[in-house]
Amino acid sequence: MTVSPTVNGGLKLTPEDDTDWNVLSAIILDADEELAKRFAGLMDEESMWEDIVVPDLETYFSAQLEKVLKNVNEAKPEGEVIISKEDAEDWYGALNQARLGLEKKYHFGQEEEVDPLDLKDEKSQNSYLRGRFYSAVQSLILEYVLT
Repeated sequence: MTVSPTVNGGLKLTPEDDTDWNVLSAIILDADEELAKRFAGLMDEESMWEDIVVPDLETYFSAQLEKVLKNVNEAKPEGEVIISKEDAEDWYGALNQARLGLEKKYHFGQEEEVDPLDLKDEKSQNSYLRGRFYSAVQSLILEYVLT
C-alpha cells in the first residue's frame, strides 16, 4: 500500500491488492468494542463516568468506525482512499481504537521489544503488523493532515 499526502492537505492510501483492502477493512474488526467501558474502569465510582460519559463515548467511537468503514467501501471502486481534513479525526480515532483492540487481545508491549518473527503464530504476526501500520498512518495523519 502506498500512502502519500494530497495537495488539499489530506492523505491518500492506495491499496495495491486485496490484502491491502482487507487491512483497511480490518480496522473495524480490530477495534476495541469495550474501550469506553474500559475508560470507565479507570475512574472512581463516585464520578458516575459509566452512567454519564460512557454512552456518549460509545456513540462517538461507533461513529468514527462507521465513517471509516463507509470511506473504505466507497473508495474501493476508485482504487484509493482519501483521508480529508474533515475525516482525519475520525480516521485517527478509529485507528487508535484498532491499535488498542489489538494490544488488548495480544499484549504485544513496546514496539522496540517485539520481533514479529518471535510471535507464536501467523495470526499474531499479521495482527502485530496491522497494528504497526495503523500507528504509521496515525503518525502521517498528525504530520500532514491535522497540522
